[in-house]
Amino acid sequence: MEDVPMTTQPVAVRESLTFAVQHPFPIVAETIAALVRANHGGATSVDLDKADLVIATASRLETLDLAPGTRVAVLIDHADRRPVQEARSRGAIAALPLDLPADHLRAALGAVLAGRTWWPVVIAIDPEGEAPASRRLDALSGQQFKVLDLMSRGRLNKQIAYDLGISEGTVKSHVSSILRKLGVERRTQAIATFITSNDVARPARPIGGVAHLSRATHAAR
Repeated sequence: MEDVPMTTQPVAVRESLTFAVQHPFPIVAETIAALVRANHGGATSVDLDKADLVIATASRLETLDLAPGTRVAVLIDHADRRPVQEARSRGAIAALPLDLPADHLRAALGAVLAGRTWWPVVIAIDPEGEAPASRRLDALSGQQFKVLDLMSRGRLNKQIAYDLGISEGTVKSHVSSILRKLGVERRTQAIATFITSNDVARPARPIGGVAHLSRATHAAR
């Protein structure tokens, strides 16, 4: 396991910085860019070929032709060993998990903006090989995530259908898919998984009280 503390201490930053953020979900890219500006008063967003710092997903980096000396921070969904190792192998200076709590993500970006490397503690799969509940939740589509959220609030299928403007049959289909993807048999088990998984029952909000950014991607699916 990587044993790198996630410090929240303020760090010194360069007076000026050009940066570019690339992510398939605009809400994530915009939030990361806003966090960069909040951490660095002299940060300016520019085109990729002019950026001192590029923050992007590993898949996006494969298509980029970056100038020599460009620093790269890789956006990953979770602090798993494989994506962290892949980021290192690409010469990145950091791997930034989008499911970090907001204050930890700010601290990680602060270190990167100060020119330092930042690597997360790697999360291990449990001994039986079962993925953590938060990762199973990430398998849900945006609509399924909304259905599960309403289920956790005690809404019945008919009420969920009304709230989302869909048929009750569609809700039942979503519920069946949710149970299958979460590996459970009953509604109550799905709701328990949702509520106990890293406070995901709280809706994603803009910067300031940000829930995990990986949750925000559901809204764009």
